[in-house]
Amino acid sequence: MEKYGYNYPYLSVQEYFQKGDLSFANLESPLTSGGSAVLKDRALIFKGDIENGSFLKNAGFNILNLANNHTLDYGPEGLMDTLQILKENGIRTLGAGLNAQEARQPVFTNIKGVTIGFLGYSQFPPEGYLHFSDRPEVARIDPKLMPAEISKAKESCDFLVVSFHWGKEYDFYPSELQRTLARLAVDSGADLILGHHPHLLQGIEQYQGKLIFYSLGNFVFDRQVPYGTDETVMLRVKISKGQWQEATLIPVKIIDCQPTPVDDADGERILKRLQKYSEGYNSTMVIRDGKGLIFP
Repeated sequence: MEKYGYNYPYLSVQEYFQKGDLSFANLESPLTSGGSAVLKDRALIFKGDIENGSFLKNAGFNILNLANNHTLDYGPEGLMDTLQILKENGIRTLGAGLNAQEARQPVFTNIKGVTIGFLGYSQFPPEGYLHFSDRPEVARIDPKLMPAEISKAKESCDFLVVSFHWGKEYDFYPSELQRTLARLAVDSGADLILGHHPHLLQGIEQYQGKLIFYSLGNFVFDRQVPYGTDETVMLRVKISKGQWQEATLIPVKIIDCQPTPVDDADGERILKRLQKYSEGYNSTMVIRDGKGLIFP
């Protein structure tokens, strides 16, 4: 990015986000010029320059999930910087806050008369960080707390998205815990489940008429091994009257850290693999013109 510019990662895909009414992603790095790195493997400590805030905005992102295991890689100061920088750029955040209670609060936005709510949870506590309820924190997956939190959030919106940072890295199939948590969330009021952390695409499930994406894979990422980590999708969901009407998966390949939509043939290959991972999950995805389509 120092060589090609901070907008480099988004050049091939930003038109999709800019055209959407709302664009959501998982931001797995603090944006800070300060803070101190936590005590863990240096190769696993992430940090982004504060200039990234404006380029995320320009790329079209409106809401970012921070509930993941890297948000606190530069401690409380790094998280507070991240929250402030994103706020200054008009980007809403969820899944992290100045204390544990704030981290668990939902975010709501109104799009063309439809109120959409978001909650974010992480299965993994950030490593090397001392966790106290009154310190900056990420929202942890807690099956005892989540049903009431999800149910309450649903009362205030027409459509509720729950983002989960979960699962096993480099595994193409969700764990039983992932499936249990996803169904718990849907049973509590979630309309759409978006998963991340495994670095690979995982299967899609339709449960009680709701959509569960167990893992949407990588997006802007510099590690392209093992197999499959450089192949991913962008997900577009159309919502009307509080219900999802259509989901479209746009296949992408990460080339030199830049996600790039692929041609129809390559897209069909990626999506057929995703169909295989979704077998037995009541998924109805069809492939048409190199894109995946799901209907209720």
